[in-house]
Amino acid sequence: MSRRVAFFLITLLALAMFARPLFRGEVLTFRDHSDYFQPMRYFTAVELRNFRLPLWNPYNASGEPWLANPQIGVFYPPAWIFLVVPFAPAYVLYLLLHVALLGCGAFMLFSRMGSPGGAFIGSVMVMLCGPALSMLDVSNNLTTFAWIPFVLWCAMAEVSPMASAAAIAMSFLAGEPFFAAAGAVMFAIIRRKNIIDIAITAFCLAGIQLLPFLALIAGSDRAGAVPREEILRDSMSLGDWLRIAVPSGTTHQQFIPTVYMGIAAVLLAIVGIWSRRAVGWLLLLAASVLVSALMSDVLTRLPLTIIRYPARVVPLGALAIVALAVIGWERVRRLLPFQWLPMAVVALIIVDLVPRIAPLLESAQFNLHPVPWSRTVGRDGKIVRLMPPNLRVLDRRAWIAGYLNLFEHRFDAWTAAPIVSESYTRAYAAALARRDLLDRMSVAYVLTAGPSGVVVIHNPTAWPMAYWHDSSGRIAQASLLACTTSAVFATIDAPSDGVVVVTQQFSKGWEVEIDGVRAAAVRDGVFRAVRVRAGHHAIAWRYRPRSLRIGFALTFIAFARMLLSTGFVKRKWHENFFSRKKNFS
Repeated sequence: MSRRVAFFLITLLALAMFARPLFRGEVLTFRDHSDYFQPMRYFTAVELRNFRLPLWNPYNASGEPWLANPQIGVFYPPAWIFLVVPFAPAYVLYLLLHVALLGCGAFMLFSRMGSPGGAFIGSVMVMLCGPALSMLDVSNNLTTFAWIPFVLWCAMAEVSPMASAAAIAMSFLAGEPFFAAAGAVMFAIIRRKNIIDIAITAFCLAGIQLLPFLALIAGSDRAGAVPREEILRDSMSLGDWLRIAVPSGTTHQQFIPTVYMGIAAVLLAIVGIWSRRAVGWLLLLAASVLVSALMSDVLTRLPLTIIRYPARVVPLGALAIVALAVIGWERVRRLLPFQWLPMAVVALIIVDLVPRIAPLLESAQFNLHPVPWSRTVGRDGKIVRLMPPNLRVLDRRAWIAGYLNLFEHRFDAWTAAPIVSESYTRAYAAALARRDLLDRMSVAYVLTAGPSGVVVIHNPTAWPMAYWHDSSGRIAQASLLACTTSAVFATIDAPSDGVVVVTQQFSKGWEVEIDGVRAAAVRDGVFRAVRVRAGHHAIAWRYRPRSLRIGFALTFIAFARMLLSTGFVKRKWHENFFSRKKNFS
């Protein structure tokens, strides 16, 4: 089987998996698709289509850095499909593309380990196994994981440093720092040559996203240890690992809903573990089991910044198992040299795994207005949720869960983001226990449980989202003219000298002007503020994070170096130089 034929069949298989939602114009609906990734990607696409760079999300957590979150994928080229294709097909095509990329990368990787037939069998196993497709609804995990086989192939094939660095950078830009870091570490272990050059180049290529992300982590809730109950909830036990060979049953962790990998993968992996070539993959599998099942107590004591869900390493263990299966296939192939056997194994894999993954591919029409409440809820004040502790069934639309508020630009006092400012987290927790703090946070709508479901309670004493106050406690409302993804504009008729507050988070990178003159920003609790004198004033806050500017410079330099180092550019420069010299003579 040639590489071209294998890539065609892999793409055809990926297309068959997503044919139903793609040709019906639907989107996937399992778990986090509907209330997290779809509103997140739709909001970002709308901003970019209107030529606005979404630096800041003003609608969640009293404002949060938006572009700095790698999940947004503003600088990830495949994500640009949302700019040119209608949203519903773009959402499905984006996932389809990465499932196909995962299969093609796996074929290239496994081709280094054996025959093309074995590589194709391994690529189908990876594409259809439960741990890989369980990441469809946490698509940033899937998109980065899809690059890992290609990164490992670059290491084994000793691809040029520039191409290797580009692959590592793309894995980070795809949106999941943990998998990107794991892939880079495995690359370094395998490659060993030119590591420093590749590491620096990859860092700089991803700098436009990486530096804002590192700035986002500093001072966030990721800087502290994760609660023990959260670690245990998303850990894999040794018994859970046995479920990779059992087509039914569930695990106690929630991150990977389907861990079943198929009987063919398990049996061939057992055959493959006795080969010398299996040592590295056995170490990867052992590390995955160790982290996910046996290190819960250790993980609770570490200051985590990336790893939060131990079960996240299961796909890495699954990749190791498939690699062992490919090694095992080579031994079986020599014992049973039947030409029809590879396709029979592929057919067995498809018949075995497709029914198990069907729930992960459920789809429905894309809904831009899923929230059942009036559009006025959350437009002139923020939303907060007071959920009873014994709530068993969560109506995610009624509770405006995840990022559903972004569809209709509702202001939400909390966020579904994976990284939240630690100071704001404390302020929010304190406000839930005190009515006066909720008022100062501009919480005008409270969602709570009523006798027949969720109800909305209007809070008439909530402070406006822009206001003036002085040292005596007097308050005057400011006119909030605009609150965009990079700026805030307000006007105030200040009765006397005082402070104008906008109940958006204070964050490095915000600059403020009063009547066109640069002023010094101050903090009012966790919010942005500026001192004004008595009278009428026009105030403008603009977000200009330094980390983005430095990251852009690093990426530009690295990209220019990569272009100049390619053979095409060198050859063209050489030809043009000597042709001009000849003409001159």
